Amino acid sequence: MRILSAPLRTKMRFLMLLLLNSLMVTNSFEIITRTPSPLLNRNSDQLNGANLKYVFFQVPPFVVMSTGPDGNYTVTGSNSKMIDWLAQKLNFTVSYVLIPNEMTKSKYGNKSDIAVTLNLIAEREVDGSPVGFIPTPERAIKMDFAYFLTAEPHAMVVPRPGEEPRLFAFIRPFQSSVWLLIFIASILMIASMCLFSKAYSKLLINERENEVSDTTALEWLGQYSIYIVNILTNQGNSVPVARLSFRVLVGTWLLVAMVMVNSYSGTIISCLTVPKMKPAINSFEDLVTMEDAKLILLADTVIAQQIRESKSGASKILADQIRNNPDQISSSLSDVNNRMETERYAFPFLQTVSNDYVASDFKKTGKCRFKTSDPITSFQFWCFTLQKNNKFTPVFNVAMIELWETGLPPFWVKKAISSPPKCFAKAKPRASSRQVPIRLKDLTGAFFVLGIGFCLSLLAFLTEKILYLRSRRQLQARPSALNSLNQAVYNCIIINPN
Repeated sequence: MRILSAPLRTKMRFLMLLLLNSLMVTNSFEIITRTPSPLLNRNSDQLNGANLKYVFFQVPPFVVMSTGPDGNYTVTGSNSKMIDWLAQKLNFTVSYVLIPNEMTKSKYGNKSDIAVTLNLIAEREVDGSPVGFIPTPERAIKMDFAYFLTAEPHAMVVPRPGEEPRLFAFIRPFQSSVWLLIFIASILMIASMCLFSKAYSKLLINERENEVSDTTALEWLGQYSIYIVNILTNQGNSVPVARLSFRVLVGTWLLVAMVMVNSYSGTIISCLTVPKMKPAINSFEDLVTMEDAKLILLADTVIAQQIRESKSGASKILADQIRNNPDQISSSLSDVNNRMETERYAFPFLQTVSNDYVASDFKKTGKCRFKTSDPITSFQFWCFTLQKNNKFTPVFNVAMIELWETGLPPFWVKKAISSPPKCFAKAKPRASSRQVPIRLKDLTGAFFVLGIGFCLSLLAFLTEKILYLRSRRQLQARPSALNSLNQAVYNCIIINPN
């Protein structure tokens, strides 16, 4: 049997969910179409004033609880408005049950809000919930899923990237490889200049150069080091140059230093004045590379299950982190919100919920501390959840289709979120606001010229040494010939005095 890869299994699971949801809606239509019933009569009282009990927990902006001065709470939000519209359309009343409460705590213990809600519906203790859930094969066995309440992808609430510190902004014009090569080239230049000077002091053939023959190697090292640094910092300096090899070496360095200094000067202003932002988190791959941000999950959600079952890629790395740190799975949205306040977590959930959290935090703090990432999944359906084999499920399907045809649900969602332009404005790409660091391949020509100059200076140095040795041999040959001539003359005078 062929085993499918993890990404392919995820895609197949998502397609199965879409197919399952389509089949449920189609079956509902077939029931409504084939069974002549007063349910199809829009003017009749479909539910005959029945009172339905719905369980909920806060999922802003879809389901929001507001507490009055008397301590009683009211349920608002876009999904509650949809329930109110359905109640008026189908003639029923609603009573809401907030969880967690004393009964759910004693019965279900520390289970998550999602698990408690689904259990209450499956055990027929409540009629349904205004909180939408993604249909899965396991859930479809225990409850009915009517038409969807919302359809959107998952996204992450992530800390907004801050500005990188400018303490070392002066090194940004060059990449690290360029700085390393400049350092190596400077060391080689100083060593070569000291070596040439030492060799010159040993190979002096005229009195004019005898003045520098007593300079020590340490003095040469200090002098040439200051010279190299002054040239690199564009301060200028001079060094005595008497021989061709030394002139070629120093001249090549001046040419390369001119390229380096002008390249650096043309970029340093933008590096110091234009702020550089830290990389933003837009995907799981980005999150894995971040050391100051961790993933936090809401227990019993489909996205949490998919991440924990991942077998490869960035999701697998995040799943391993979750297994090593089980406290990164929260049982309620309120606990997630408290952890998000530290600006050290990234939370994947509905894109609308993520946008609402960013807007709410801006309203509370006056700062854009968070942002919504790009979608991390395709569109998914959060459906209206009812008891299993509920006879009113087809009625709710038809009524909700009519509601979506009015265009009211997207309007209610948009109205519930006060999106501050400052936090949701798309950053416009700047064509030339800041140059990228100068790369090593951009300065390859300059270092290539330096290498050629070093080779030419070494060749000139060897030529000078060969010429010196040849001239020295000639000087040594002249005194020996002169001495022989003097000895012959002396012998003639002594032996033959007359």
